[in-house]
Amino acid sequence: METKINLDQCQIEESTEEYKIQKLDTQGNLITERLPLYNLTAEEELNADIQVEKNGRLKIILTDRSWTEFQQMRIILAGVKNQEIYFENAITAEKKNELSLEIGHLVSELEHGRNKSTRILLETVEDGQYHRYYFSDIKRANGDRDLQKGKKSWICVQPCTDKIYLTSEDGEEGGNFLLCVYMDKGGRWFLGFGTEWRTYKMTQICHLRYLTMRKGKLNLHLVTDSHKYGYKPEQVVFRFRSKLQEERCGYNFEIKTVKIKKDLQYVDACLDLKNVDLKSLYWDVVVMFVNPETGEGFEAAVFMTRAYRLFTSFLYRGSYKTGNGFFLYPYNTSSKKLAFQFREEGEYDHLGFRVKELTAFAAYYLLKPYWDSRHIQLVYEKFCMMAQDNGYYFFKYCMDHEEEKRQKNHIYYVITKDAPDRKKLDAYQSHLVDFMSIRHMIYMIAAELLVSTDTRNHLYAMRQRGSILKRYLRKKPLVFLQHGVTALKKVDFFYGKGKSGSCNLFVVTSDFEKKIVEDYFGYAEDEIVNSGFARWDVLEDKSEGLREILIMPTWRAWLENVTLEEFKESDYFHNYMALLNSPRFHCFLEKNDLLANFYLHSKFREFIQDFSVESDRIRLIVFGEEPANELMMRCKMLVTDYSSVCWDVFYLDKPVVFFQFDRDKYMEAHGSYLDMDRELFGDCAQDVDGLLTYMERCADDHFVVRPEYEKMQKSFYKYFDDQNSRRICDAIVKKWPR
Repeated sequence: METKINLDQCQIEESTEEYKIQKLDTQGNLITERLPLYNLTAEEELNADIQVEKNGRLKIILTDRSWTEFQQMRIILAGVKNQEIYFENAITAEKKNELSLEIGHLVSELEHGRNKSTRILLETVEDGQYHRYYFSDIKRANGDRDLQKGKKSWICVQPCTDKIYLTSEDGEEGGNFLLCVYMDKGGRWFLGFGTEWRTYKMTQICHLRYLTMRKGKLNLHLVTDSHKYGYKPEQVVFRFRSKLQEERCGYNFEIKTVKIKKDLQYVDACLDLKNVDLKSLYWDVVVMFVNPETGEGFEAAVFMTRAYRLFTSFLYRGSYKTGNGFFLYPYNTSSKKLAFQFREEGEYDHLGFRVKELTAFAAYYLLKPYWDSRHIQLVYEKFCMMAQDNGYYFFKYCMDHEEEKRQKNHIYYVITKDAPDRKKLDAYQSHLVDFMSIRHMIYMIAAELLVSTDTRNHLYAMRQRGSILKRYLRKKPLVFLQHGVTALKKVDFFYGKGKSGSCNLFVVTSDFEKKIVEDYFGYAEDEIVNSGFARWDVLEDKSEGLREILIMPTWRAWLENVTLEEFKESDYFHNYMALLNSPRFHCFLEKNDLLANFYLHSKFREFIQDFSVESDRIRLIVFGEEPANELMMRCKMLVTDYSSVCWDVFYLDKPVVFFQFDRDKYMEAHGSYLDMDRELFGDCAQDVDGLLTYMERCADDHFVVRPEYEKMQKSFYKYFDDQNSRRICDAIVKKWPR
């Protein structure tokens, strides 16, 4: 039969960033189907074994079919994260069931120094019909799970022994890279390309058998298969987790014994915690492997089996307690790795909390049909302590507008009993839920939808050991209202699709921000609503007749959960203290008859009393004491560093001055989606004197946005009306029709 389908016409259309597929419909007519690149998937499985050969070729061996059955065929390497597609058109099968594919040319197309993982797909034409297949070996995947129970999601890793050397554009050698093939636990084959460390990390398996914490000593019992690859465990390291190189530290375990049984090595290691300078918050365990013959080495995390993860979460109560009320205990990360938390014990770490959870659990399941019929939606903000952000204004809109009855009857606001903002919700008493009450726990289990400025974790006690109910949060659909425009801080590693902070509907404010969420976070167009923020519906300039400026810095990852002494030694504290106590700043306020409101980020709220000032024109405001919205509407000007509140103030046509004394350090720890040299919509200072110069210029200009910055507004905002909440409601109803 003469085929009407031409695989050469099935390709990426760069203008639309879509993949075109030629197919025959039921009447035999040739049609073109279009798919987004991230949706390039197969519908069928093709049983095969895949091997990487020494010469950099990929051998694909069909188990129960022959290559001669296909009239046309083409291999596709589809990027999992980066949406890049590579094609190999000239394929010749050496045998009926064997095919050798040259993949060396792909190396030149890969971005220098970047790790890649691609799905291996096959496009074919058979009897005039188009097909797309996954290559898989489900039988092998099911039979190779013994040691891999604690591994991530890949098994059957086969690295190529030949090293690949990349050269950057400036001619410098970029290091060693390896190719490997592997399959996920569903049996589907992938091609990996990356650094030697990454490839060996995938190849070697190390997981926890069990641990003990007694008399100040942490004992780990590990098992690894590195012996069959020629590697042995050289060190077991207890490492403090930090994005900043200068903050990282580690302590070596004493390796007591290493026993070899068949291809497995059993390692017993001990660490005396009394000799460890513990810092808040997270500590990881890594194993350093070395090949005695070559001297090559790599490090690997310690994975936990499902059974041991459950045991550690709910049954194991061992910990190491210090004299200042802090304690260290094990937990598993979202990627199933062993890690430890060192933090202050809280009210939700005691046994009474577990009893309360069990009571709520029983109450829900006894009346499950009733609770499910309520179609509960929960709205909340950061730590369930506030009612002043997008969550509050969205909730208020739903309660106050008759046309939103579809939401009103099912929506509830979760907030702590002692929250300063609670009085703002008095009119909606029947729709208020007390944080961590029995009712709150039941509603959380029953909830069909979560709507929040923050992640799912903010709906419950943020950090507590061994929660029975918290696992219910993971699968709850979430509308992410955001509490700030995503631009100045890279957060896709956490909020990206499939990550621990992921959502089901992402609210953005402009096409500019939408593109960031699509390109970096991996969300599809129907998972994003370009509506604007709910709180912007009520934004108005209230600065007329007032003489206020707002100083509102954001937090720093390297200062989270530090002691008071450590905080006071930081550049952050020194620079803002220098500003607040500067005679030139006091003179500036006096000369222009201004009041400065200094509003510290919620993560640093405990340190606000340590910022001493000598001027009665400076107010230190505790987080939550006054709504940030109100402060922004009243101010003449904003001084910030990297905080997203700058978008709110800029929305109100007010000038913004940036104070970025630690930009290099911030970029190392956080990064930005903006080019801070070209895309900031305000003057940027690196020291106090420079900052005061820009502030004085703003005052001289009568707090009017400079023309060069005013031109940038249209690209950063889509709507300037008061219909943002309405658009969010419409998007929710459309995505979750009842």
